[in-house]
Amino acid sequence: MPSAPGSTDAVPPTLPGRLDRLDRELSRRAAIGWPHPRWFGWPLGALSLIANYGIVWYVVSLLPWIFGEPRPLAKALYVAVPVTIVEATGFLIKHFVARPRPPIADPSQPRQIPLPPSKSFPSSHASMAVVGTFTVGTLYPAALPALVALTLVLSFSRVYLGVHYLGDVLGGLVFGLVVGALWVLLVPAPL
Repeated sequence: MPSAPGSTDAVPPTLPGRLDRLDRELSRRAAIGWPHPRWFGWPLGALSLIANYGIVWYVVSLLPWIFGEPRPLAKALYVAVPVTIVEATGFLIKHFVARPRPPIADPSQPRQIPLPPSKSFPSSHASMAVVGTFTVGTLYPAALPALVALTLVLSFSRVYLGVHYLGDVLGGLVFGLVVGALWVLLVPAPL
């Protein structure tokens, strides 16, 4: 027989339940509790929106053409294909996990930027950023510090703007690490 709420013999919450509660609390604190000055939130929101659907990484993949480098198509595909793979498989994972985004799960949370129609876990922004960092960094090692900074800013923006939970971003980072590492190990870079 289940214990009455508030009784001392209540079953303690499970580890996944405690982690989910902690994830929601930390994410809410960043999205609502931290200051959101317009001078900081507006550019962060603009960058986050520009990164929707991998747009940032598709534009970056076109840089070899802009700079007249050899093998521009091969270099563009080396970046664009794994970004597309991680985005598409991320949407499948989101469909099966079906975690609602923070403002949907908690309507009292204000919407900082428009919400994508997809579910929350994993963060595609985080996974695409890691894959983009792996691939572009392989082609242009000197750009690696800037790519890592971009990945961190994009990942931070998703929690700060209340579009994802911290756990969604961490899951996206891990997913991106796996896909990005496999890609650069298995697919020769067109150098």
